[in-house]
Amino acid sequence: MRSQSGSGRRRLRFNKNRLPGLLVLVLLCYLVLSFFSQFHRLDAMQQDLKQLQAQLVELQKKNAELKQQLKTVQSDEYIEQVARERLGLVKPGEARIVPVKPGE
Repeated sequence: MRSQSGSGRRRLRFNKNRLPGLLVLVLLCYLVLSFFSQFHRLDAMQQDLKQLQAQLVELQKKNAELKQQLKTVQSDEYIEQVARERLGLVKPGEARIVPVKPGE
């Protein structure tokens, strides 16, 4: 016959009195991990928000510049300037002068 102490095996005892403490510990670990996971997600979202806000500011500036450029190109002065410089048009009664380079 073998005795319990001589077998070298250790028997794991489950104490029912420790069950609530173990459950609280497991729940606490879960809550801590969940908190840090959510905190990390919140931090990532805040970084994305800052990036999008910076992008919004840049796009608003570009939009304002484009609106100003649109106003400029729709003005009568700009249209007249383009007609004279690029298209070579003149007003009635004006004479067009074309500069000639020497030697041509």
